[in-house]
Formats: sequence, C-alpha cells, structure tokens
Amino acid sequence: MERVFAYGTLKRGGRNHALVADRLLYLLPRYVEGFCLYHLPEGEGRPYAYPGMVPGEGRVFGEVLFLPREVLPLLDALEDEGEEYRRERVLVHTERGPLEAWAYVYLGDVGPALPLPEGVWPIVGS
Repeated sequence: MERVFAYGTLKRGGRNHALVADRLLYLLPRYVEGFCLYHLPEGEGRPYAYPGMVPGEGRVFGEVLFLPREVLPLLDALEDEGEEYRRERVLVHTERGPLEAWAYVYLGDVGPALPLPEGVWPIVGS
C-alpha cells in the first residue's frame, strides 16, 4: 500500500478523483508544513486550472490517499512526473499523528501563479 498526499484535483470531489476512487482503501485529511500552494490558471498549456505545491514557509491542506502500489505509475503519468511535478516523500500531520506520504511537488515557475496563503485549493471560480 502507498500513501499519497492529494492537495488538488485528486481530492474527493476533484476533477481527477475518479482515477483513484475505486482503488481508494482509506483516506485521512490533514496538512503538510514547509510548502506553499499556488493556483495555476487554465491556459499556457494547461487545459484546466490546478494547484502547485512548492517548498516554502507555509502549510498546505489536503488528504492522504491510501492506495495500492500499482496506482503510482498512473499518478506519475497524470502529474507528468519529472517534468511538471516531482514525486517526493513528505511528512503529513494527521489526527492520528505524523506519517510519510508521497506528494507531487510543482517544478514550474510560480511567478505568474496566484499564491494561496491559506494553503487550500480549489479557490472560488476554479
């Protein structure tokens, strides 16, 4: 089993949650620290808006998805792992204590993106 920290379109109700919904074994909400969240709007090669999490001083809220290991290549393809995002281990703070999970960290330029200091996505109108 793998744990994946979802903070955007893979969360419950998100555009891409259906990719993992039937394989989801368990879900645990909470947050990671040491990251900032940005809203990346539709356009510039993006067919729809989605968020990007980058290292920084902040907190990002999301959900830990407990999934079978065979789902990781599907998520790597979705996130364009190694190009647009990098999958790395993060420490997630949950109501059951801290745990490690994979997270997709954005590799692009966040200069033109909208910062989300509350650490929550989606934003209204996204």
